[in-house]
Amino acid sequence: MPKIDVKLAVVSFNKKILINSFIISLLFFGFKSIAEDNQNSIEIKNPIFTTKSIDGSPYEIKAEKGLQKDDHLDLFVIEAKMKTKKDIWIYLNADKGSFNQLSGEIVLESNIEIYTEADEKIFAETANVDTNNKIITLKNNVKYQDSNIFISANGSVISNEFSNIKYYGNVKSKILKNKSYD
Repeated sequence: MPKIDVKLAVVSFNKKILINSFIISLLFFGFKSIAEDNQNSIEIKNPIFTTKSIDGSPYEIKAEKGLQKDDHLDLFVIEAKMKTKKDIWIYLNADKGSFNQLSGEIVLESNIEIYTEADEKIFAETANVDTNNKIITLKNNVKYQDSNIFISANGSVISNEFSNIKYYGNVKSKILKNKSYD
């Protein structure tokens, strides 16, 4: 008849209980922490933020929904616009993003479209907008189009009141004959 070491079985059973208790407590406190974060956030329907950058140029951010925690806002379905010193409006749209009210920084994600009144359009997957210095950094699948040219690249930096656009990564350009692109 085989011998069973009772002490070994009890220690093994106690280890399993200890490990399971540890995992359950991690899950409980993790969910509690998420719930506390949500309680500290304020949901805002159709938020609109109108303010001025350091140089006095106006900008506006609108969204269908926002979650505010302190000076940070998570935004969903965003429409924003910035005015240059030459009185040209730059429009920015995205599915989601965030806005830091202290720094004036906007981070945009998913289906980003940037366009001007001069029929310039830029598309990207992510963008970082410094509203004070009017610098827009675009990353991933960047596409630019105006009436004469189409450019695609891995990334781009727009500066100097939208008059300087630098592309980097795998850059391709195409002169358009029929004013549209594929």
